[in-house]
Amino acid sequence: MRIPRRGTARPDPNPAASMALLDEVLDPPLGPGYHSAAERRTEAGLPPSSGYSTWLLFATALVLGLLVTVSAGTLRTPDPAAAETRASLIARIETLQEAGDDQRARIEALRTDILELEQQRASVDEGPDAGAEVAAAGTAVGATAVRGPGVVVLLEDATTRVDAAPGDEGPPERVNARDIQLVVNGLWAAGAEAVSVNGHRLTSMSAIRHAGEAVVVDFRSLAPPYEVRAIGDPETLLSEATTGVTGAYLGQLRAQLGIRSDVAAEAEVVVDPAARLTTRVGQVPALPPTAEEDA
Repeated sequence: MRIPRRGTARPDPNPAASMALLDEVLDPPLGPGYHSAAERRTEAGLPPSSGYSTWLLFATALVLGLLVTVSAGTLRTPDPAAAETRASLIARIETLQEAGDDQRARIEALRTDILELEQQRASVDEGPDAGAEVAAAGTAVGATAVRGPGVVVLLEDATTRVDAAPGDEGPPERVNARDIQLVVNGLWAAGAEAVSVNGHRLTSMSAIRHAGEAVVVDFRSLAPPYEVRAIGDPETLLSEATTGVTGAYLGQLRAQLGIRSDVAAEAEVVVDPAARLTTRVGQVPALPPTAEEDA
């Protein structure tokens, strides 16, 4: 064994040699064949990559771009079968809606005829006062159209955002079911005798609800603007809708949310009969006997 002498140093091994395997794992070359070809081209004084490789990359990118374009165009092309089915469904819905409107008009005409016959029969059997009572009951429950002085309140969605933060591009505020409920209840409390919303007569069994962003009255979806018609003393109803609690609420809607409203008194307001009415038979329960009656 050869012992090194003093003053003679052994060459230090390459400190990075132990990292060669890790470098190959973390940063592998394109492949042994590409690496050998690049070395041969470098030894021959040529650039590492050839024009063929560049052309191949360009052709690959072009083919991929063409495939993506064709795929996008295919997806965006409407399906004739789906379009035909959609058109058929729309036509069917419109036909059913027209048929429903015709039946509804027929029901209203028959209801009017029935009420007139009831009044005539009651007048014959029990006298003129009975016929008047039947007519008054029909008006109270919303079975007959009502005509008289009153007010008309118009509510419209906001067109712009009020006090919107910078960069806030959300949609403007819309009239919701609660807004219409408060207006209707305020008019009832002020003495309204008949109220309708967009032509739908409200009764003691009516409901004003919301389905998403839509306002639903008696299971009928309504579209803005919303017109509330009320028959009663015009001065009282107008005062409630302008300076009363209802008017204050409408003012807050305008100032804070941009929801527009208009209130006008009219000499003649027409409120049509209710569309959903059912006849119910009720009986007054018998009262328990008192102590004096038992004695």
